[in-house]
Amino acid sequence: MNERVARQPEDWLRLAEGALHIGFWTWTVADARLTCSPGFFDLVGVNPAGVQLDPGFIEQLVHPKDRLAVDDANKLAIDSRQADRRFRIIRPDGQLRCLRSQARSFFDRDGVVTRVVAVVSDISESHALQRRTGHLTGLIYNLARLMNAAFWIADEDGRLIERFSADEHNDLKKTGGSINWRDVVHPDDVARTPAAWRDAVANKRSFRFDGRMLMSDGEYRALHAAGLPFLPEHSSDPYWGGFSAAEIHYVSPATALGESALRTLTSGQLRACRALLNWTAETLAAKAGISVSTIRRLEGNEMSQGQGDSMRLVMLAFREAGLKIWRGEDGRFCVSDSNSG
Repeated sequence: MNERVARQPEDWLRLAEGALHIGFWTWTVADARLTCSPGFFDLVGVNPAGVQLDPGFIEQLVHPKDRLAVDDANKLAIDSRQADRRFRIIRPDGQLRCLRSQARSFFDRDGVVTRVVAVVSDISESHALQRRTGHLTGLIYNLARLMNAAFWIADEDGRLIERFSADEHNDLKKTGGSINWRDVVHPDDVARTPAAWRDAVANKRSFRFDGRMLMSDGEYRALHAAGLPFLPEHSSDPYWGGFSAAEIHYVSPATALGESALRTLTSGQLRACRALLNWTAETLAAKAGISVSTIRRLEGNEMSQGQGDSMRLVMLAFREAGLKIWRGEDGRFCVSDSNSG
């Protein structure tokens, strides 16, 4: 057998170690011998030349707060905690890295450990990602608690992929393993929801819903929901993210800067805005996420205190369609189609 063929397994191991960022160590009980692979030395950043190898050497590389308090070298090598261990090391160059060691013990016929083989991998990047993900999840739950709201992720068909709620009263009723808005929206409100959702998905615009949803306690609650499609740079999945809350002002901000003084429209102004966009009452209802009967009441000068939330959704739909609504210096109602230039 030529030398090249004989060295192939060693070459393959070296290639695998470099590609996967792993290394190996082996402890032989009979002669108290520790053997480390080149990949292991690469992980810990130590030159193997002149190094006295023993389990204590490895443990000295470990961050002081992560070390195993075992003095005997053999006991340290066969310690059951070595089976799956995560720890930090401080490399000689000052880098702090996170490693994972998974060890397997081999036994003789009498059940005595003869050797231990461990594979060590660098998990610094996944550890950092896990911490960042944990922080973001914690932030979302805190926001949910502070706003008394629920955050959600849905696919283009309206199926909820994820839902974050810190309050069980904000949990929607589940039917099976997933939640679809068709299953939880009140029957009187569900007819207008598909059109609003399809329009939002087709045009990649914001989705807003104002209606009653079935909660985990079996009761319907009035909720306001808003969502936006994920940007391509944030996700390759065609998902939507948003939140639902009982408070309308969370999902329906002021229509535009300088418009805070114009909180409602008269019935005539509302009809004028709709005519400028060439929208039917049904179109406006779908865009605003409210019922056609509500639009009829608003246009019929039947505005009541309870209709304020609906009016804000109508004004938001007008803004998203390109209308600019404001009061002039003389206090008169002004509207223009910003899309017309």
